[in-house]
Amino acid sequence: MIKCIATGIRLKNSFTLVTLYIVAFVGFAGFSFLFPVIPLYAAELGATVAEVGLIVATISYVTAFLLIPFGILSDKFGRHNLLVGGLAIFTAAPLLYPLASNPEQLILVRAVHGLAAAAFLPAAIALVVDLTPEANRGEAIGWYTASLQLGLMAGPITGGFLAGYFDFDAAFYGCSAVSLLGLVVIFCRLGALAQRPTALPGRASSSWGWLGHPLVIAVLLAPMFIAVGSGTIASYIPLYGRGFGITEADAGSIITAVYASSALLRAPAGRLADRMDRKLLLIGGLAVSAVAVSLFSFFRGLTQFIIIGVIFGVGMGIAMPASLAMAADFSPVEGRGLSMSIPTCFFQVGLAAGPTTMGFVAERSDFETMFLACAASLALGLFIMLGLMRARKAES
Repeated sequence: MIKCIATGIRLKNSFTLVTLYIVAFVGFAGFSFLFPVIPLYAAELGATVAEVGLIVATISYVTAFLLIPFGILSDKFGRHNLLVGGLAIFTAAPLLYPLASNPEQLILVRAVHGLAAAAFLPAAIALVVDLTPEANRGEAIGWYTASLQLGLMAGPITGGFLAGYFDFDAAFYGCSAVSLLGLVVIFCRLGALAQRPTALPGRASSSWGWLGHPLVIAVLLAPMFIAVGSGTIASYIPLYGRGFGITEADAGSIITAVYASSALLRAPAGRLADRMDRKLLLIGGLAVSAVAVSLFSFFRGLTQFIIIGVIFGVGMGIAMPASLAMAADFSPVEGRGLSMSIPTCFFQVGLAAGPTTMGFVAERSDFETMFLACAASLALGLFIMLGLMRARKAES
């Protein structure tokens, strides 16, 4: 992997980048341990279907709310301070889950977990961009998000296995143990991580001015709507599948299929984003994801669900590197922690809004209607993005 990155990106910083990729992998492997676990754990504590959606989404609501403040702090006080502090809390938070005895306490634990994610996410992605030449930005972001997705792939099936064959507590302790590996790895490379990069001559100095462009709004909407689909799948497949014999481990396999297919495409899609119009990748990826979500309403088997999950992952894998690379293109160097926190914030908003709103739809209708409503929301996002891109073209 190191040789591949060094050859493709040609950086003396490639080893430090690999360290950040490892952190992304182990951090999100620990995080995704809980995807198939939390809905079932919440239901066992007495939560309704709508409350399950809120509990699942709490981590994303808190993360979304705090990402931008923590991005600003990483620009002012240094990337690795936020990275290490966030990972430390991220490691400790799973140990609180077994202490929750009702849905309200579970929401509080999810909030702590979300705070930790908000602290280290913008610092990590900003460091990747800081260490990468502009010409190879899409590829570097592709590798980072591929590592993240591989972690998201490994976590659900492992967490589902631990919860299914042992108990919920085993999944929580496993989540903490894997996150601890990320903390250890980053400590080994602290000296190589820049604290606050200096601005490049001739670049705009405003950290906020880039947000006024219609194209930027389209760039931010893409990850948000994809996250609506991703969050809905991860939250409700375990409950939906119970009706036709899908176990906790099976649900973990379906969620893993989403993130595995996405991960495999991230680096190639990032490389492609350096060579062609990134807007086409955004539109195409979101369109594929919308179609995939709708298919969950028409099929019932484990194999079929895994195939649909792969299709959704393909759409996500195509769109996400292009979206983050375009955000990095617009952002000034000295405000990159803030700038890279904004698309991540939009993604977290989608992860939160998807389970919450779709939980209410499912409670008032059924899961089949819920997945169709989710697909319709992605299609709406696609049309909004196309309108914004046309507005940008008209301005030019």
